Amino acid sequence: MRSLFVTCAVVIGCAKPEPVQDPLDYLRIGVDPREEAIAVIEDLRRHGYTIGRRIEESGYVAFDASSGRDSTVRVVTTRGPSLSLQVPDVRWPERQWVKLAPGPRPDFDRDERRDVVVAIREPERTCLAWVQVSSDGFVAEVFRSKREWGDSPCVVEVDPNWPRLLLEVSVPGATSPDARVRVPVRATARSWALDDSPSAIVHWDRQIERRKQALEEATKRGDALSSDRLSSELDWLDQLRKAKEPVLEPAGDGEEAR
Repeated sequence: MRSLFVTCAVVIGCAKPEPVQDPLDYLRIGVDPREEAIAVIEDLRRHGYTIGRRIEESGYVAFDASSGRDSTVRVVTTRGPSLSLQVPDVRWPERQWVKLAPGPRPDFDRDERRDVVVAIREPERTCLAWVQVSSDGFVAEVFRSKREWGDSPCVVEVDPNWPRLLLEVSVPGATSPDARVRVPVRATARSWALDDSPSAIVHWDRQIERRKQALEEATKRGDALSSDRLSSELDWLDQLRKAKEPVLEPAGDGEEAR
């Protein structure tokens, strides 16, 4: 018993001393996104998933994975797994798959870290969700459509160089479920508004002219369903464009109308 104690004492005495802990190490908060993402990926692989596209930025890792009809997009930040989109999802039965969108990615707040664009497939269209990761690891959606623009909003294009996008919406109250229009939207300060820039005006005019020609042809051939849909779309485009026109507020005493 004595010899065992002596042996232990000798071993302890000969052991290499531990380095002094840096006090700042105790102030380190969160996880290593890369290491955490690797752990999540390994778990998904054990469950039969194949890993697809993967992107790494300072402070986060994003990737997509699929297994048969199941697909997912994950974003791991310094706070751990911070975004998880899964298809199928009972809340959105129309979704067919989800994955990271290809191509150039935008940088909404110009912090030199590219944002995440997620592609979500629905019947007949692919919608894009635009999210960014803050420096402290929070994930937030960059764009949300306004209810007054239309129903069933779907971002179909994101300009990676400017804070603007192309939004497809269903016409509210239309008798045809296929009545849809695409409207340009841009960021102004901290909010989003319908785009009335010169390049966007060309888009508005092109949509209207194309539908007017199609309506004339549908009327000639007696296609009532197409005529009804096109009329609804033209009315909605006209209503949205009028909403962009300045409204003069009534002037009070000593004030000019503005």
